[in-house]
This record gives sequence, structure tokens and C-alpha cells, in this order.
Amino acid sequence: MLSATNKSMVQPFGDIAEKYDLLNDFMSLGLHRAWKRTLVELLSSSLNQTHQVLDLATGTGDVASLFLNPVPANQIYGADPCQAMMDQGKKRFSKLTHWVRADAESLPFKDNFFKVVTCTFGVRNFHDRSLAFREVARVLEVGGRFGVLEIHPIPRKWRYLPFHFFWKVGIPLWGRLFKRLKAYEYLRDSAAQFISPEVMVEELRPFFDVEYKKALVGGGLVTLIIAKKR
Repeated sequence: MLSATNKSMVQPFGDIAEKYDLLNDFMSLGLHRAWKRTLVELLSSSLNQTHQVLDLATGTGDVASLFLNPVPANQIYGADPCQAMMDQGKKRFSKLTHWVRADAESLPFKDNFFKVVTCTFGVRNFHDRSLAFREVARVLEVGGRFGVLEIHPIPRKWRYLPFHFFWKVGIPLWGRLFKRLKAYEYLRDSAAQFISPEVMVEELRPFFDVEYKKALVGGGLVTLIIAKKR
């Protein structure tokens, strides 16, 4: 559940681009695939063959590729500041043609262009969340939807001890194994320092009406949110 949306981390994430999808499987025991499918299914009901879709912090484009059924490939866009990550995606998903190197805070798209924008495990890496949410609202058409999957800090309660152990021991061990400790430690620390699901909902409210919020793991360790542009 890595993303390269923080400029200072673009190079380390580029270094692990080839292991990106394997890491996501390791981190979530493969569950991230089901979470992403659920997100896309919830959003696909509002889509037709004329709509444009943007996957923000797209990484290798696995979420963007899930929209290939409801939307033509040439109307699906993936944006990420890490070119190495997107280069891996181009190898995996050759049908996708729109790969754009961009930060969430400065999107090179015209106003009201997209029907749906998604961001999976990337919001916590935004340099300026308020500015990024404003940009998402700008490029979404009125009534368009913003779908988010995100990981949040682990509560300090005894039943979450296995999560804490995995976070403090398992992730650095994985990083040392692949000699990319800096990127893996960043993943751990960015999640630990991130906001709660409730705070994220409040930060979205100036731009969106939150229609759907569901805790997927541990009462809120992983949360799915769908918000509608007013």
C-alpha cells in the first residue's frame, strides 16, 4: 500500500517499483485486491462509455485497469509523480494509454473533466491535503465521485498488538531483505502519523458530500470512502 505522492520519496519508491505489487500483497495478505475491486464496483454504477476516469497516485495502475470494463481504455487516466512506478504499469497494463506524471496538488487537467477520481493508499502522502482535495474537486464534474482507500494509525489497544508487531518488526525486516529500508520505513511512519478516518471525512467536507464510509479492517485501520462533488 505504497504511494509515491510525496516528492521527497519519489526516488526511493522508484527503487522498489519492480517489487511494488508484491509488497502490497505482502502488506495486506492479498486483501488489497478485494478492497480495490469493491471500490471500483461501487463507483462503476455511475459510469458509462462516455465518461472519463482518473486514478490518482496510480502507482503501477492496478486500480485504473479495473475500470476497463465500464469505460474505454482511452478514457482512463493514471497520474503519479513517480515515473518508474508508471513504467512498470505500462508493462503490466498495455491497454492503458494515458499515464501522466503529476502531483495531486497540481493536476494538468481541465475543470469538470472526470466523472470519477480514485486514490488508493495515497492520500496520506499528499504534501497538502486541502490543496489536493480542492484540485480533485476542480477536475471532477458536478455530481462526480471521489473514491478513497486509506490506511490509518493503529489504535493503542491490546487487541491490536499483532498489527503493531508487524508494523515495527515485519516491515523493516522486509525492507532490509530488499535493501530498500528507507522506503519501507516511510510506509510505516506515514501510516502511523496519518489522521483518523473521522478527521479525513471532515477535511473532505468543504469540497464534497461524503456518501459512503466503511471500515474494512480492525474498526478503521483501512477505510473506504466515497464522496460526491457538490
